[in-house]
Amino acid sequence: MTVDAVLAGLAALPPPEGSLAAWATRVGTPDGEFPLFGAGTRAETYVALRWNGERCAALGPAVGPTLAGLAVGAARRRTVAELSAAVDAGLAAATAWSASTAPVSTGVLTATVCAARLAGVPAHELPALLDLAASLMVIGPPGVVPGHDPAAAWLALRAWDAGITGMPGGLAHTLSVVSDGLPDGVPAGPDVAGLVEALR
Repeated sequence: MTVDAVLAGLAALPPPEGSLAAWATRVGTPDGEFPLFGAGTRAETYVALRWNGERCAALGPAVGPTLAGLAVGAARRRTVAELSAAVDAGLAAATAWSASTAPVSTGVLTATVCAARLAGVPAHELPALLDLAASLMVIGPPGVVPGHDPAAAWLALRAWDAGITGMPGGLAHTLSVVSDGLPDGVPAGPDVAGLVEALR
């Protein structure tokens, strides 16, 4: 699904129901930083990204990076074309990571690549930012907590902007530790260092 299709899907959302409506009522405020799509209210960015990610997961794999990109891109006055290119970069990275059979959701990394592109993070700094984002990954099957991915990517970029760094080699270490725990006979996945190097 393209960014334009995700944006159209967000615009067409009906008011939330059930637990999502209750969640929106709890966290919503008219002066929030980011919209709760379809709810007619806003919330603090991290919370709004969690809520929107949960609500919009059915829109496909582009929704996480698109949400993170909207939050970062709006603050930096980026265009829809720039958003689309950043989401494409995140999804291209996800294709490489999806070769891994490790039981880890890499959506945080996909959304982080998107956010980094929109924030102007230099390519040579991206591996270090991904090391930080790796500390926020969910260990579990992809999509297990869809709202976590865009929110954690936004948080990783905010932490990065504040001068917080991750463990050097954290992405490779996280994926290798998880992969080492796989049953015998299950491949450990791709060369993580090669994946990070390819993103430079």
